[in-house]
Amino acid sequence: MPHAIARIAKLKGGGIAASEQHTKRQRETPNANPEIQNIRFIGQPDTASPPDLETLVRQRIGGQAIRKNAVECVEMVLTASPEYFRPDEPGRAGYYHLQQLENFQQAVHQWLDEKYGDRIVRAELHLDEATPHIHAYLVPLDEKGKLNCRALFGGREKLSKFQDSYAIAMAPLGLERGIKGSRATHTEVKEYYAAVTQPPDLTLDIATLHHQLADRQRAIKEKEDLERTAKALAREKEVLQQRLSDLESTVHAQKREIENWKTLYTDVANKVRDLPLEQVAYELGLDPDPKDKHKWKHENHIINITGSKFYDWQHTKGGGGAIDLAMHVLQCEFKQAVAWLNDRFGEGATLTAVAYQTRDIIQKEPPRQFVPPKQDESKWHQVKTYLTRERRLPAAMVDALHQQGLVYADDKQNAVFIRRSLDEETIAGATLRGTAGTDNTFKGLALGSKRNAGWFHFQIGGQSSDPIQRVVLVESPIDAMSFAVLDRTDSRKTIYLSTDGAGVVPLEFFRQLPNKSVIVAYDNDSPGNLMAQTVMEQLPNSIRKLPKAQDWNQELKNMFNLEQQQNRQRESEQKQSRGFSL
Repeated sequence: MPHAIARIAKLKGGGIAASEQHTKRQRETPNANPEIQNIRFIGQPDTASPPDLETLVRQRIGGQAIRKNAVECVEMVLTASPEYFRPDEPGRAGYYHLQQLENFQQAVHQWLDEKYGDRIVRAELHLDEATPHIHAYLVPLDEKGKLNCRALFGGREKLSKFQDSYAIAMAPLGLERGIKGSRATHTEVKEYYAAVTQPPDLTLDIATLHHQLADRQRAIKEKEDLERTAKALAREKEVLQQRLSDLESTVHAQKREIENWKTLYTDVANKVRDLPLEQVAYELGLDPDPKDKHKWKHENHIINITGSKFYDWQHTKGGGGAIDLAMHVLQCEFKQAVAWLNDRFGEGATLTAVAYQTRDIIQKEPPRQFVPPKQDESKWHQVKTYLTRERRLPAAMVDALHQQGLVYADDKQNAVFIRRSLDEETIAGATLRGTAGTDNTFKGLALGSKRNAGWFHFQIGGQSSDPIQRVVLVESPIDAMSFAVLDRTDSRKTIYLSTDGAGVVPLEFFRQLPNKSVIVAYDNDSPGNLMAQTVMEQLPNSIRKLPKAQDWNQELKNMFNLEQQQNRQRESEQKQSRGFSL
């Protein structure tokens, strides 16, 4: 497995300018290709004459006194083993896979921002040498804002923690840390460059040189392991070829066995393509982070997805592939994860993710049934207070839905809205809405919810035996309840249904209803209008209804506030009238 590699150099006084001359290629760099442009992604100049590195460092240090021998800046060289950037040709200097490079730059950028923030005054991606690497310049300020390099990098233990932190950040890319506690000496940045720029030993390629400089003992051990593996594979290949030869020399009756064996050999040899982890995360109930396309969030998970790898920052655990992701989020065994994938994506897609051996599992293992969040009645008072006071929903409606088991509180004081099939026989999920605290914005699906098989819905009007005469589609459970309050003048039997944002709509059920009996009442914003347009294209006889506010709950609250204002005004006028008559 390729390794994450990090080196530092402590810069004092003129050392800052000398380092900048190297990274900006202002002095001769024999191993650099002058035709390739390097990329600065932190500290990008905004003017025609940006300040030099030493000026940036002094500006960040500020007016505090600087000791004569103080370390003013730390240069980091951050990279990975050559086989990470070019797994097919690790010895080909200057070559890399673009996606591997983009993933590496993004991971390093995120790590620098989260660990050091604005103490990083410049970072550049260098592509003009044998292997891509990043130079990052850190002003070593401690927690009090004082220049204190010893607090960050003083001693073996702190340098080891620095390596640990970098390795953890690179783990989702499939990179691992070097052997912790190894007696291999730490190569300083200047020694690293002295080694890679000297004339190479003609018996060694560039990739081997990098490995030896990073950890010579590890490289020797890996070489021995590879040789043993190659010999074992060669022996296995000879056995397989001999068996194939024997089978092909048999009589015509054995030809069928030969074809079956060839197919099996091909299946085992070929790498099986996995399901896109973004689709799996979506079906698991996670939502994408609008600020980071690689992050998927839930109340209990912050998962970074890069290709077929994932890493859960909240649980400090990672893995690879759809099966691992399903097992991690659902906290289930392998067979249950396979059955869940089959239930969500179908047998064909699942087989590409788990290979032919899982066919029996798919046919025999039932999908894991959704288990609603556990009800905590001790938290119901707080949840009801939130719904009635903050959301202005009538207490009678809230109590009625609570008695039906459609709305309740869990142990985290979330309002839980049960999602059911339209025949009300199957509970397929639950929508959660945080109510704790004064500025709680958490909302999402309970883990394991099935987006396309259930909705939060309830009925009002008519007799229990009457057929449904009208359907109102809204985005959220609270909007469904709010619309029902605002819709109280209509006595027809109506089902109020929440699709939870851009969820699946039960179109076949709606097509059986009379014309103009489907009310599309999504939010009055761009996403709501787009969703409404999509639904109405498939239900041309439906009716669009817009709230005066952004959504129906806000309109309900506005109406409540207006009624209160009018009541206060009437009370004031009545008091004035009584005072005048006296």
